[in-house]
Amino acid sequence: MIKQKRAFFKSTEEAVSMFLGLAIVLVVIGLVINFFNSRKKITKIPGTENNLELTENGTGTKTIEGGEYVVVKGDDLWNIAIKRYNDGYKWTEIAKANNLKNPGVIWEGQKLILPDLEAKTLSADKTYVVKAGDCLWDIAQAQYGDGFKWVEIYNINKALISNPGLIEIGMTLQLP
Repeated sequence: MIKQKRAFFKSTEEAVSMFLGLAIVLVVIGLVINFFNSRKKITKIPGTENNLELTENGTGTKTIEGGEYVVVKGDDLWNIAIKRYNDGYKWTEIAKANNLKNPGVIWEGQKLILPDLEAKTLSADKTYVVKAGDCLWDIAQAQYGDGFKWVEIYNINKALISNPGLIEIGMTLQLP
C-alpha cells in the first residue's frame, strides 16, 4: 500500500511538473508574439498629426481658422490647441481669446472661442545636414534653443523621415 502511494505521488509530481513547464513555455511564446506584434504598430506622437485647415488671406500669409469649440470630457487647453492648431503651445492664445482667469479650469460643455492664428511657413533656404550622434531633439535645441521644436522639424520632413527616432547621417533636413 505504501509503495502504491509513493508511486502515485511520483507520477503526480511528474504530471504537475509537466503542466507547469508547459504553462511556462506558453507564457514565453505569448510574450514573444506580443513583442513582435507591438513593434509593427505605428505609434502616434502628439503634435505630428497634420489636420490643419489653412486659408490664404489677402496679404499672402496663411492662417489657421479658429471658430467655436465645445469642451468634451477630458479636454484641457493644451489638447484642444493640439487638435486645432497642431501646436500645444497655442493654448495661451485660446486662454487670451476667452479671457480665462484660470486656464487650468475648463468644464465639459463650455464653449470656447478659437482665434484665427497665422500659420508658420517653411523657409526653403534653412537646412541642416545630420551628423553622427544627432537626433531631432538635439537639432531643435541647437537651432532654436527649444528641443520641443523637433516636432516641427519632423512634420516638415515627413517624406524623408519614416521614424523620428531614426535619422540618418548625411540627411539634409528642411528647418522651419
